Formats: sequence, C-alpha cells, structure tokens
Amino acid sequence: MRFAIIAFAASVAFGQTSRVFPLTQNENSQALQEIATVLRVTADIQQVSIDNIKRTLAVEGTPEKIAMAEWLVHQMDLPTNGNFSGVHEYRPAAGSDDVLRVFYLTHASTPQERQEIATTIRSVADVQRMFICSALGALAVRGTNQQIALAAWLTDQLNRAENVAAPAPNEYRLPGDDVARVFELTHPQTSQELQEMVTLMRTIGDIQKIFVSHARRAVVVRATGERVALAAWLAGELDKPVNGQAATRDTAPHEYWLSSSPDNMVRVFYLAGSRTPQDRQQVASQVRKAAGIQRLFVYSPLGALAVRGTAGKMAIAERVIDEMKAQ
Repeated sequence: MRFAIIAFAASVAFGQTSRVFPLTQNENSQALQEIATVLRVTADIQQVSIDNIKRTLAVEGTPEKIAMAEWLVHQMDLPTNGNFSGVHEYRPAAGSDDVLRVFYLTHASTPQERQEIATTIRSVADVQRMFICSALGALAVRGTNQQIALAAWLTDQLNRAENVAAPAPNEYRLPGDDVARVFELTHPQTSQELQEMVTLMRTIGDIQKIFVSHARRAVVVRATGERVALAAWLAGELDKPVNGQAATRDTAPHEYWLSSSPDNMVRVFYLAGSRTPQDRQQVASQVRKAAGIQRLFVYSPLGALAVRGTAGKMAIAERVIDEMKAQ
C-alpha cells in the first residue's frame, strides 16, 4: 500500500494521470493491440496496458495526452458498418502546427491496398507517426498542417470505389518547387507492367519518391515541377495499347527537353524490329556501350526504349538503333 501511495504521488508530481477505457466494439485481442499501438505511435503514450478479458485499455500520461487518447479510442472503437463521413481531426493545442487525423479507408478492401496507401502517404507526405487499425481500415496520421493536408489529398485520390474517377485536381503543389501528382494509367494490364512503368519513370526522371497503387493502376510521384512534367510526358508516351501501331508508324522523334540538367534530352525509341525481350535488351546494351548512356530502360509491353542523355549521346544512340534495325 505504501508503494502504491508513493507511485501515485510521483505521478501527480510529474503531472501524470491515468484512465481506463472500456471498449464496446472490438472483441479480439488483435484489435485491442492495434488500438494500443495507435496510442503509442500517434499520441506518444508509452504506458498502455491491455486487459483482454475485460476488454479495456489503461493508459497513463499527462492530461493533454489522456485527452488525445480518449479521442483516438472513440475514433477506433466503432462498428465496422458505421458512418465514417466527415473530417475526423484532433488538434492537441490551439494554434499549434500539430494535427492528428484519422482516415477511414472504406474502399481499400484488402490489407495490401491499405498498406499501399499508408506507404504512399508516409513517403510522399514525409509522415513518420502513423498506424493502420485493420478492423476498421482506419489510418491514424499525425503531422504538421501541411503534411496532413497532403495526406488528405492523397487519400481522396487513392481511397475510391472501383470505376470512380479521382477528384480533381490530380496534382498538389507544395511550398517551393515540389509537386505531388497521381497518374491513372489505362493500359498496363499486369502488376509487372505497372512496376516496369514505375521503374522507367524513376530511372529516366531521377525521381526518388514514386509509388504504385495496383488496385487503382495509379502511379504517385513527388518531385520538382520539371521532373513531374517529365513523368507526365513519359506516361503519355507509354500508356498506350500494346497492340497499337501508331507509335511505330510515327517517324517524328519522340523527345523531351529539360532545362536544369546536363543530360537534358529524353527520347523514346520504339524498337519495332526487335521481336523478343532478348533482342530489345541487346539493343539497350549496345546503346549503353556505344553512347556511354547510363539512364535507359526498356518498357517491354510496347518494345520501347527510353533514353536520357546529351544531344550528342542521343545522336549516337539513334545511329546505333538504326544500324541494328537494318541488320
């Protein structure tokens, strides 16, 4: 008893308090554990204990953290068929640049879809404190006003019913020269083809923050305005039907010029005469060797070779490709 009194006095002295939350909707231990993890990750509450028999969560922290925990538990302890409309947002202190928001991923039906959205938000919006509660498909995110605004835009773009178009605009401009954009692609039919498109954009555009939503056949990028514009041009060049012949008949060069890089020319060559993947990779190897070009990638569904380099290197690449077509 003496120890309990001392511990309580110490908690009061440090401004700590405790609270027990009974849960009414979550019956299994996994759901309780997920809610406890949300409290630890987003509310910074480390003293969380679970009673699986009583279905309760006991927390200890400052009054501010307890208030945040109460709000979070209320957001997570809901029936799975509940009404999740509206904005679910909590601001720990008035006027501070600190926001906690819960997004309900009601149209992401599988764990993979939810994880893709969470990974995209984490990386594109630079958010560190976030966690998914799988029972509700609820994603708790904590960050600055700017991070939460971008997270909300990304969620609107990716958490949609099937065959429902993304709300406009499909581009989000951040302070400075950064732009986030979602490209909805039509013709990549498989996950492999979609991943090839992502790898090509990353390689040719030098884009580090690029992610894919397989369920929406969408690619999300964040980069400078010029690099995002290049990604848009590449998507326009390559998001075409596999059996289409318009690109192969077009004799005009398919090229794009950048202004801020020594390797300022990008070109797409359609390797109509190269029948097999091995033939196309051989062309790519010869171009790399002869022109000294490192940034190139074969998009196999169209038999297209995307190349980036100087105008001089591009002339060599064109000559090599023409010579190999003539063989």
